[in-house]
Amino acid sequence: MVERMFGVWKNRFQSLRNTLRFEPRRCCKVIIATAVLHNYLKQHNCPDPPMEEQNDPDVPMPVAGNNQGGLVLRAAFTLQHFS
Repeated sequence: MVERMFGVWKNRFQSLRNTLRFEPRRCCKVIIATAVLHNYLKQHNCPDPPMEEQNDPDVPMPVAGNNQGGLVLRAAFTLQHFS
């Protein structure tokens, strides 16, 4: 069920299908904005977009050399919104 929800979300907002190539703060805003829009559309009974077959398997992304700033931002975001 969760995988289907993510599939619908990615299908509705095609920018989520690939790597978001923004700074971490902007990626968080994009993800939150699309989640809010997705929930709004669900609450107003808008139909899900037709599911498209995706032939690309999930490929692990290489780890960047210096991701300390992203880790700090993620920790702060988590504390602010989920505690």
